[in-house]
Amino acid sequence: MKKLLIGAVLAASMLAAAPAANAATHINLPAPSADGSLSYGYKEEGIGAGNFAYTYTFNYPTNGLASTWLTSITVKKDSATDVNFTSVVLNGQVFDISNGLKDEASLEGYLVGTELQTLTVNGWSGGNGQYTIDFAFGAVPEPATWAMMIVGFAGAGVGIRANRRQKALATA
Repeated sequence: MKKLLIGAVLAASMLAAAPAANAATHINLPAPSADGSLSYGYKEEGIGAGNFAYTYTFNYPTNGLASTWLTSITVKKDSATDVNFTSVVLNGQVFDISNGLKDEASLEGYLVGTELQTLTVNGWSGGNGQYTIDFAFGAVPEPATWAMMIVGFAGAGVGIRANRRQKALATA
């Protein structure tokens, strides 16, 4: 019993000593505009020298189509503000990454729902690194809306065809 208690105390102290950068940061995305779209930017700055790992969680307001970009611009390579992305993953989907004076990671046009999204960013910082995360989202119409639109087009097509037949009969 004594060993179990000591083990629990050690485990709790190790968790308490874990750096804050490893804790997930929840990003509150704003409400979408009237057309169902949203655009939002989040800035991470003051990243210490060496490797880093950040985790972000957020929710989209409804089902839709989203894109996410991470960008870090450095005045000169290997300066304190330099950031190189080594991996960026959103719910298992891997971002395209390019590093240079402008470091970028992007994932465009993916379908999302309202469930919790988890974005994991790994990289390296020159000592005072910073980057921005830009979110873009557009609502996808509900299936009933699509069905109503298709029925409308079909109805218009039937009307045009019937009108052509009437004109053909009248001129014959």
